[in-house]
Amino acid sequence: MRIGISPFASSREAALRLAADAVAAGMDTLWLGDGYLANPDFGGWSGGMETMTELAWLAGCLPSARIGITAAVLPLRDPQWLAKQANTLHRIAGGGFVLVAAAGFWRQDLEARGIDFDRRGAVLVDRLVQLRSALEDPRFSPGPPDDGPPPVWLAGASATRRRAIELGLPFQSSRATPDELEPIANAFFEAGGTTLTHRVRVEAGIHRVEGEALDWHAVTGSADQLVDALGRFAAMGVSDLSIIPGQGDEASQHTVDVLAADVLPQLGRR
Repeated sequence: MRIGISPFASSREAALRLAADAVAAGMDTLWLGDGYLANPDFGGWSGGMETMTELAWLAGCLPSARIGITAAVLPLRDPQWLAKQANTLHRIAGGGFVLVAAAGFWRQDLEARGIDFDRRGAVLVDRLVQLRSALEDPRFSPGPPDDGPPPVWLAGASATRRRAIELGLPFQSSRATPDELEPIANAFFEAGGTTLTHRVRVEAGIHRVEGEALDWHAVTGSADQLVDALGRFAAMGVSDLSIIPGQGDEASQHTVDVLAADVLPQLGRR
């Protein structure tokens, strides 16, 4: 199971330090989300930057890392332009680029661009066809690399999960502890799903950022408890884990330090 993190922090320096420490420890992918309007949950270096720009910066600073967007909200994006960006990032990132696509989660983002929130799934389906075609089209400079365009995954709820199964694409689930994910994983593979990935908040110790509520289902606890949880994700077939270690500098850095020193070695990652 590959493991990566979102280097959320309060400053440029803290984000880069967090990313560098994670990569040095064997967390080989740097993930950033996608949003449009200002959101109090994701301010500035805690996820509020323009994603593709920050990913290009991270790729330049840490060229051995794979980078990924999780997930590009296709109803908000021009598919051909996104294909151009994706093929460019796939070429310049030494570890490659992963393009995860979704219908969108925040109603205000979609409505601000004139997208009917209740029709976002249909828009996703239409633009996904356009995106996958454009990724293979050499007219959109620089075109796909010699070894092909970046991989495309889907993320979202049950409807998008079914679409991933139909298309044979990897699916990224989210916001689930091992107990919550296990029945979803079993159903995914029983229905013919091929590749299951997951995005979840993981914090070493107890959540202790004052004033910040955990609205995600999070994996927290001691190093041994994190080893058990991450091992369970791997055992149920998760092939790629995207970790949000926290949005506060102290909690994020502490979690990465514990993962590096005490968790990854027990998982055989170092």
